[in-house]
Amino acid sequence: SVHQNLDRVWYDSVVRFPNRPKCHSEQSTMKKGNDDDDSTSLDETLANLTLVLKKKQQVLEEREQAVAKATATLNRDRSEVFGDKLDSDVLHLNVGGDMTMAVLRRTLTSVEGSMLASRFSGRWDESLEKDRNGNFFIDQPIELFKPMINYLRAKACETPLGPPVKSPHPKDYDQRQDFYRLVEYFGMTPGIYPTIIELHRGEPGSADIGCYPDRSVKSSEWSTFTVQTQGHAREITSFEVVLGNVERMQIGWINESMYVENLSNDHRNGVGEEENSLALDCCRGGLLNQGEFTNFEGLSIGAGSVIRCEQKGHRWLVNGELVASSIASDDNTRHFENDFLPPAGHVNNSSDKIIPCFSGKGHWTLSQIVLSCP
Repeated sequence: SVHQNLDRVWYDSVVRFPNRPKCHSEQSTMKKGNDDDDSTSLDETLANLTLVLKKKQQVLEEREQAVAKATATLNRDRSEVFGDKLDSDVLHLNVGGDMTMAVLRRTLTSVEGSMLASRFSGRWDESLEKDRNGNFFIDQPIELFKPMINYLRAKACETPLGPPVKSPHPKDYDQRQDFYRLVEYFGMTPGIYPTIIELHRGEPGSADIGCYPDRSVKSSEWSTFTVQTQGHAREITSFEVVLGNVERMQIGWINESMYVENLSNDHRNGVGEEENSLALDCCRGGLLNQGEFTNFEGLSIGAGSVIRCEQKGHRWLVNGELVASSIASDDNTRHFENDFLPPAGHVNNSSDKIIPCFSGKGHWTLSQIVLSCP
């Protein structure tokens, strides 16, 4: 019968002669089957890939919607806090009741971190004092306030090829003192009377030097730096440094012209190790006075320590504690001889410009600078 013949063929091909070459019809049948399987497998793969892509597209769309929603919420919250305020807003100020002046918001907020910038950020516009015409009222004399604003305007258009902008310096002494006081009141001293950190001795490109409000140094090589005033004659009388992770850190002062004139060729020497320089040696815990080291027993200085130098190096404080002084009236502290520093309160002249100087490797921040009021 047909069924018996088929069984016979199956028995011969599978059991008796499994390696026998297939006939043409058998090969054709098998090839067609394989082609069908390959086609089915490819279709399934494409279908699965399409499904995966659709799912990923859906995830991306959901993320875009979430970002758009978060952005809208942020803008709404900012609008509630600041209102629709822009840096390009023109604000009208009534200064001292004598004069109304128009000033861009970005001019008033150009010194980051200042009280003036905070006041006119836009957040407090509704609560600030205004005159009957709606102008913001500044209860200060126009002859003091206007020079500060004009300086900010000049700085905004300063270019490398143009002459540098000089800080205001009222001719009358009393008016000058009032101007210093006003600038300090508004938190504008770092902006109106700027200072900069400069590489004095070391490999160019080895240090990342920040400017206000982040006056910090990150140096990959042991180097020496100075702090210079820029565009004004006010002197640095005191400063404060916060230490990060540092190596062989020396913090002090130099008599700039004499220091440079007598500088040795030994690049391993830092501030305090050269003539006409004085420094606190943070690693060894003592004072370096023109190459002579005096150990301060028990003085420990490390990462996070705050070093404050007052009166151009006459007083030294570590974490708020007075650790050394050349002033006889300072009791209960270590005293040192003033070999090269001018007397406390002395004003620099052309031959003795005393400026801050640092030597070290690592990271530290110049957190505060105090200027003279000549």
